[in-house]
Amino acid sequence: MFNRTNIVKKNWEFQKIIGKKIQVVFKNLIIYITKSEYFKIGISIPKQFVNAVKRNHFKNQIKSILRKLNVEEYKFECVLIARKTFFDLDFSKKAIEVKNILESAQNGKAKKI
Repeated sequence: MFNRTNIVKKNWEFQKIIGKKIQVVFKNLIIYITKSEYFKIGISIPKQFVNAVKRNHFKNQIKSILRKLNVEEYKFECVLIARKTFFDLDFSKKAIEVKNILESAQNGKAKKI
C-alpha cells in the first residue's frame, strides 16, 4: 500500500539518493535509486517546465498511479524526475511509463554514472 510514509520529502533525503548516482533513464522519466529494505519515493518536476499548479497536478497523478501498483514488492528508495515529454502523455501512458521504470529499477537495469 502506497501512503504518506513512502514519500521522500526532505532535501537531504533527495541528495542522499541522487548522490549514489545509480540511475535508470527512459525517454520520459529518470529514476535514481538506492537499495533499501522498503519502498520510498520522491517525485521531482523541474520548475522550468510548468508552473506550481501544474507541478502539483502531475505529482498527484504519479501518486495516484503508485497507489494502484503493488509497491511492497519494490525494495529501494528512489527519486523520480519527470522530463518535459512526460507532460504530453495521457494518463494511461503515464501509468505504463511509471510501472516500466520501476520494474527496470527493481530488475537491476540501473547504471552507475
